[in-house]
Amino acid sequence: MLKTKCSRPLAFLLFLSFISFSAVAEESKLTVNFSSSSLSLNPQYGFTTAEAQIYTALYEGLVSYHPATLQPRPGLAESWEIGEEGTVYTFHLRRDLKWSSGETLTAGHIRDSWLKLLSPGMTADYASLLDVIRGAGEYRTGTGERDAVAILAEDDRTLRVELIKPVPYFLQILCHYSFVPVHPDLLDRQDWWSETEIPVSGPFLFSGEIRRNRLILKKNDAYWDSENVDLTEIRIQFSDDPAELMDQFRLYEVDWIVSGWGGESPDPQKLVLNPLFSTSYLFFNNNQKPWDDPRVRTGLALLLPWETIRSQELIPTSRLVPTIPGYPVIRGIEAQDIKKGMSLLEEAGYPGGAGLPEIRLRVPYAEYESLNTMKAIWEELLDVSVVIEEVPFPRYFQALKDGGYALGQITWIGDYADPMTFLQMWQEGSSLNDASYYDEEYNRLLNESTSEDRLEKMAEAEQILLDTAQVLPMSHSPALNLIDLRLIDGWFANVLDIHPFKYIRFHSSFVIPGSI
Repeated sequence: MLKTKCSRPLAFLLFLSFISFSAVAEESKLTVNFSSSSLSLNPQYGFTTAEAQIYTALYEGLVSYHPATLQPRPGLAESWEIGEEGTVYTFHLRRDLKWSSGETLTAGHIRDSWLKLLSPGMTADYASLLDVIRGAGEYRTGTGERDAVAILAEDDRTLRVELIKPVPYFLQILCHYSFVPVHPDLLDRQDWWSETEIPVSGPFLFSGEIRRNRLILKKNDAYWDSENVDLTEIRIQFSDDPAELMDQFRLYEVDWIVSGWGGESPDPQKLVLNPLFSTSYLFFNNNQKPWDDPRVRTGLALLLPWETIRSQELIPTSRLVPTIPGYPVIRGIEAQDIKKGMSLLEEAGYPGGAGLPEIRLRVPYAEYESLNTMKAIWEELLDVSVVIEEVPFPRYFQALKDGGYALGQITWIGDYADPMTFLQMWQEGSSLNDASYYDEEYNRLLNESTSEDRLEKMAEAEQILLDTAQVLPMSHSPALNLIDLRLIDGWFANVLDIHPFKYIRFHSSFVIPGSI
């Protein structure tokens, strides 16, 4: 049951609501709540969905997301040409681009930011997405030279990029926040929390003291399209208290709650639920033996009653890539086969599980019944110990990088609407491949997936992940937001759950029901 402030007279509540909305409408101040999350102010080190949304206010790259379709649209670049072979992109920047500090923003700043992202030893998760650029992968992995990377600032307003081969989704990649320009003064600084000034390229800028539990962003008058930005201020808070959030939402003190509030919506009209390009799954950590052996992984997976395990999920699935037009329908492990599972474990040298090390499941929430089912089945059928280790957010993502576990659990939301956003992270050399997965045939299929049959090749690659139990999909996740769209315009439900702040505005004609 949610705690409510029912002791206040109804008329007083309506009065407060009216006053709150009037102030917001006049000054265009939007208040948004996110669940507690790790937050980097440096976009090159971002990883979470909260960061992805917040960065739409502060940073802009060559291209940006359309608010409804998410298709690339001109950002800092007003136009571009693609060469006949599809490998050369020439971007033309807008005239008189400025940092929020007033300094001129140039093509050289974008080039230097990308080269910093690619520099050897950089721990940026999304750096390998630029490996499609000639020389980028070699430079990133320390086998090539910086000057060989085919990113050229021909002048202050022209950036030329040469790819290894045609990449149909290259512009979608560039919508990602990792590829926005970073101010030259901050390029060599990873942690920006102690900075007194952070020049940015987006429609809003940092205002006042920068605090980890609350951010206040002001409209950036130096932004090239500031006249079309309606909001004057964005107030960002981080809270997981459902009772407090419901009170704030009812009183119009919070305008948008970004999932995870843990309570019931006060009005179904304000609950926006839509399909998301997302999958929740378990994965094996190949950094620790014997989990790098596909016979061990598959053997363990086949011992489990998958119909029972997935029955608790809202949208159960055995596939990694969600449904996408033109992509083949494939399936992973869906049924228990104890005989085959035991045979594979014996073939790998672990008859009946004898000799297997502890199976440690590192998860953000340990109370899921499916995890207890896995533990019970494995300990019943095998000579093995199973430990469920809970590491809460925001420490969880770092814990997955630290190692020392057999299986991890994650919900992955695609960074662009293409199957490659789910598949590239398992490719050899990918900066997202924290599990150190390696399969020669898998790498070959992805490397050849830019031809006419690219979707079929990518599906074949995914099938390898599923058949060898590297990835054990559980469910597809919907997007869930609490927002009153009678009050707010420019916010559109979409499959990546990205809502650029630039387009959000208040309906000036909206009147709170019962307030007059």
